[in-house]
Amino acid sequence: MDPTSAPKYCLLKIVRRWPYRKTSKASQAVLKRFFDKEPFFDRPWDIYVAQCPESGNLEGIVVPFTQVKVFFEQTQSETDVTLSTKDRDLIFNHSGPPELVIQFIGTSQSWDSYEALSRNLTGQDYQKSVPANLRPKQARNARSEKKKQAQLQNRLNMLKSAGEIVNGKQNFAFVSIDVESWEKNHDIITEIGLSFYVSNADTQALEKTGYAIRSDHIIVKEHRFFKNGDYVADASGNFEFGKSRYVPLADLQATVASFMETARTAARGDESEAIDSSKDSSPGAVTDRQRQLALVGHDVNADIDYLKKLGYDSELNQFTMIFDTMEMWRALADTPNGISLSRLCNELDIVAWNVHNAGKRCSPGNLLPQSAHPSAGNDSRYTLDAFLAMATKYQNNLANPGSEPVGKA
Repeated sequence: MDPTSAPKYCLLKIVRRWPYRKTSKASQAVLKRFFDKEPFFDRPWDIYVAQCPESGNLEGIVVPFTQVKVFFEQTQSETDVTLSTKDRDLIFNHSGPPELVIQFIGTSQSWDSYEALSRNLTGQDYQKSVPANLRPKQARNARSEKKKQAQLQNRLNMLKSAGEIVNGKQNFAFVSIDVESWEKNHDIITEIGLSFYVSNADTQALEKTGYAIRSDHIIVKEHRFFKNGDYVADASGNFEFGKSRYVPLADLQATVASFMETARTAARGDESEAIDSSKDSSPGAVTDRQRQLALVGHDVNADIDYLKKLGYDSELNQFTMIFDTMEMWRALADTPNGISLSRLCNELDIVAWNVHNAGKRCSPGNLLPQSAHPSAGNDSRYTLDAFLAMATKYQNNLANPGSEPVGKA
């Protein structure tokens, strides 16, 4: 038989993890509804095993490439997220022992039927297919525990650093960037929310404005007609901290860079004077061009992926530290669970209106009205509010060990 015409197969475990290995976090959020356990198996899959007849060793459970291709095409038609079927990692390479055979064991229509088929493989053959160095359960548990402890320590270090910098004398500008895209094509950026907080600010400025925060909301002019609503809430308006601005796509990168430079050079005295570059700084205001930049985000890696997609590598390189408010919450609340931005604000007693994740509780005792449209500008601002609140709460907890703990997520 011509090798090129031989049937192709894919390891089932590789197919299930494909978007998490090959796409951005933004795309993963959309594809999740196809690749989660129940929806993934709620379709017909012809189940095969790659097996060595002599030894009885199993190389793995595989499915026909043709079925995988149809599945990927269906997800693309509904999400506009491309999943490549030409990637060599997708095709199962069974060019090992010549005696290796692909054996059909049945067709699954659901998770339960797949489990019933795979249950027949959990005997002696399955044990032989597991490499000897992976068999001891203790070794796997030890690696898992080591990874868990490293994550816990990283989260605690992040929270500790935030508390020390925000409440200390170090001169930082914390910049929160929230990037939103069209739900059906994540290459189309629709809006960007920007906020910054200048640490070590003048006491008078803090008394006048609370936290010295500036926020901005940019709508990409060419993409203003790409509206969400099918999978995520529409994010086109209701900016709570000023007026939204339409910026051409060609000027987007320069606009973000300018905002970051304003954060870096904003005077520690009268914040309003520093923001308007057309005015001279007020007498006695100090302009410090050596202020360090720190990036703040809620599930910040998703925003970093977006910024890289936009080509903002040089801008990202300017950040000396990165803080993720979701990870900080896990450390503060001592929980492994994630939390939405709206619920995080609720836990921290921050009244937050028109946040993305609409339909969830956005402020104590209130639900976001169905007619309201959340704004990326609000998200960036409330992310920064939550960051500052957790940094301060952590320091207060250190100073007052008997203080009331925060709620659990």
